[in-house]
Amino acid sequence: MLWLLPALACGGAAAEPPTPTASRAAVSRQASAHPDALQVASLGGGLQEAQQATLFKPFNDQTDIALHVQGWDGSLSTLQKRAASGAVGWDLVLMEEAPLRVACRQGLFIPDPRGTGDRADRPDSTGAGCGVSAWRESIVLAWDKGRVDSTPTWADFWDVARRPGKRGLKRDPRGTLEIALMADGVAPSDIYRTLQTPDGINRAFRKLDQLKPYIVWWQTPAEAVQIIESGAVLMTSAPSGEIATADRLGNRHFGTQWQQSLGDVLDWGITRSAGPAARDVARHLLDFTRQPDRAQAFAAAYLAQANPSPSTTATAADPPGATASTDKPAPAAPVPRHADTLMLDEDFWAAQLEPLGRRFEAWISAK
Repeated sequence: MLWLLPALACGGAAAEPPTPTASRAAVSRQASAHPDALQVASLGGGLQEAQQATLFKPFNDQTDIALHVQGWDGSLSTLQKRAASGAVGWDLVLMEEAPLRVACRQGLFIPDPRGTGDRADRPDSTGAGCGVSAWRESIVLAWDKGRVDSTPTWADFWDVARRPGKRGLKRDPRGTLEIALMADGVAPSDIYRTLQTPDGINRAFRKLDQLKPYIVWWQTPAEAVQIIESGAVLMTSAPSGEIATADRLGNRHFGTQWQQSLGDVLDWGITRSAGPAARDVARHLLDFTRQPDRAQAFAAAYLAQANPSPSTTATAADPPGATASTDKPAPAAPVPRHADTLMLDEDFWAAQLEPLGRRFEAWISAK
């Protein structure tokens, strides 16, 4: 499940989105100064398809500004390598919040007074960040119902003796270490107290050691879907919206376990390499995506297929914090769907992503 964040979190009130007429006029003034249009990097898969239909194409229709959209793996290392190589840059990039915050510290994105890249949305935070809140997503345990006849847990995910077959996990310590600890019996509320200690980190890697011969790694949402659709894995971690889209469009039967799911935040960032005109167009695009009709259109296109537990009061298409009977805009801080949903700790990962990333890759490479 992805939870839509239609408002930009910031220290003060967000500015009202521009009217269609004002948006067209303001952006069109920049078009002649930016003939290459806007270069956008999204995350591929069903998410990007829904963005194209409900956000990018309508923006192009309204402003005559072309958006060249490319999918990417969302990783900090990919962004760093592109910057170091001098590759033709992206102007606007969608990625998870913690790696975006690291990239912000390294000067790869420009600060934005409305941004959350340094948690400017928190009362005790100082200064603006680089990231502008986009969506919240859920990473769930997904499985092939044709091969597994009951709802598995993360502990079952590790039980290859009782349920033989490969398992899919994201090639990223962020989220994967948390899953390993939950499979080892650590309650979601204790995950980050555990990971704050060397013993806790070692415990997560020891748990991954048990599963290592059976893991198929994925790096993009589309890859997570592909490995379960092809039968390469019996179960996988995956963004819930991607699994739901694949289930609907492919007439497949995948299950999704919402208990102990992971809540993650996606942010937009405007890159340092974007020129002044491109930066202005990018800001107008972000304002456009925040308009209530655009937010609702995206939710209908992408989120409506997810199917969280019937114990929740809102349907997947509802804005976060809404009930099934309201269509009011969502608040900026959604309520988790389950008491044991684990929101990834962006502060922890902004500090630990690079050192734990190096250890994680060394562990994967080790025989």
